[in-house]
Amino acid sequence: MAIIAESNHSDEICAENIAIKVAEWIKKCEKTIDFVHNYEPSELSVLEALQGHPNLKINDPYGNISEVPLSKKVESIESHNGKSVSRMDISGKATVKLTTGEELFGRWVE
Repeated sequence: MAIIAESNHSDEICAENIAIKVAEWIKKCEKTIDFVHNYEPSELSVLEALQGHPNLKINDPYGNISEVPLSKKVESIESHNGKSVSRMDISGKATVKLTTGEELFGRWVE
């Protein structure tokens, strides 16, 4: 048989520890949200952008679909709801099918 001593003092310490941990968690969340929403990246030079391992970079191997040579490979363009779009009217979410069999999915902006 176990004897459990109840004390208001131990409850206060437990509640205080939980409050400290919650406050630390909230502060961490605020820092993360501030970083995501308020972070302004600095401009990179071409040399800085090319440094590092290529597998860790995001790039667009296709470039602008209205420029040669890619413009000559465009077979069709469809909007996000499946409607055909002309090359001049492409904006927003769309799928571009190339004559090579590749499909480009993305969001086009003017």
